[in-house]
This record gives sequence, C-alpha cells and structure tokens, in this order.
Amino acid sequence: MKNKYSNKCPRLYVDDRLQDGQAIPLSSSHFHYLSSVLRLTGGDSVRVFNGKDGEWLSAFHPITKKSGEIELSHQIQVQPTLTRRVHLLFAPIKKQRMDFMIEKAVELGVTDLHPVLTQNTNIQKINKDRIVSQIIEAVEQCERLRLPILHEVQPLEKKCLEWDVSIPLLFAVERHECPHISVFHENNNAQNQIALLIGPEGGFTQEEQERLLSLKSISPVSLGNYILRAETAALYGLTFLC
Repeated sequence: MKNKYSNKCPRLYVDDRLQDGQAIPLSSSHFHYLSSVLRLTGGDSVRVFNGKDGEWLSAFHPITKKSGEIELSHQIQVQPTLTRRVHLLFAPIKKQRMDFMIEKAVELGVTDLHPVLTQNTNIQKINKDRIVSQIIEAVEQCERLRLPILHEVQPLEKKCLEWDVSIPLLFAVERHECPHISVFHENNNAQNQIALLIGPEGGFTQEEQERLLSLKSISPVSLGNYILRAETAALYGLTFLC
C-alpha cells in the first residue's frame, strides 16, 4: 500500500530495473520535466515504475544544469499479478480523436490495443512511437502499474482469422438486432480475457458485417439506439468490460 506522503509526488515510467539504492540516470526529457517544468530541487521525491517491479519512491538529484539522476529509496507498491486482460480492436481514426480514445481506454483499464484496417479505414498507418508515448503518459497519470500492449497493425480479416477463439470477441454492430453489451457485463468478470471490436469512421461495410456475423467466434453486440463516433463507441463499450 502506498505511503500517504508519496501520493502527490511526480510519477515517472522508466525502462530500468528497480531495486534498493539504485541510481538511475534521467533522460533529457525527464530531467527537463522535473527540473524546469515541476521545478524540483535536489532531494525532492519522485515515484517511479517500470511495469514489472512495482512502484518505488526515489530522490531527485541534479548533476549539471542539463542532467541528473534519481536514487531509489524503497518500494511503495508491489507489482500486482495480471489476472484479467481486456482487448480493444479499433480502426485508426483522425489524430485528435484517436489521441482521446487511447488516453481514455488506458485510464479505463484496457490491457491490449489492436489497430486493425477495415475497408472504410482512412488512416492506413499509425505512429507507433507516438502512441506508446501517449500510453505511458496516461499510465503515469492514472497510477496504473502496467503498460497496455500496443499490437501491430493488421487487416481486420487477418486479425479475426488468427484470433484466439478462447477469448470472447464482441463485435459492436450498428442497425442489427442483437443483445446490448450490458448483457455481457454480469458474466464478463468470469472471463480472464475479453475483447471488443469497434468500427471505423463510416462504420463497417455490408460485406464486412456479413463476414463478421458468419464467424462463430464473434458475438455481435449493440451499443444502444444511437450511432456513436468510433472513439465514443470504444469508451462506452469498455465501461461494461473493464
């Protein structure tokens, strides 16, 4: 459990192994953030995590005007065991809207992000490094201890054909008579993995809908009576699954 005095300390994700007394050199961006943005001084507390070794309290130590390090003191939160995974399959959308969707999906608790290319997908490529940075920022902010996995972009058909059938995949389909996603809410906690597939801007084509509905490994679900934007649909659906 966290010490109360550490709750408001700045929080950083690092790639290094975390252990007692370790000194970790700060990247230029981390040093700038701590010294110039937050205006920390030598000895000020910083929380750090790496997604594997829990969360640790450390002390900030400037070395020069442009460099510094943090020295680990002690662990303040043990790394939890991952007992459940929630997957989001989504078509890349316009930058600002995708930024919002990624950030909020991470805050809600999604563990796996799967970009897929559909017939109506306008954005064919993603900036993986940029999205990973967004994921890290969201995890730092919401105090999660594990980073969601960003999977490689794949065509929708290939993703569905290769999908592990032991993981329930809910297909959010418009204008189709099927159970509301809330029906799965009561039973989803019994599943150690569950997934949600959201369509692109403009929705799935008729051909894609028919193909998806023909797959026994996929369950169609409704998100209500209204046509939702892709990012709204994703977050609405995740509120029932996370």
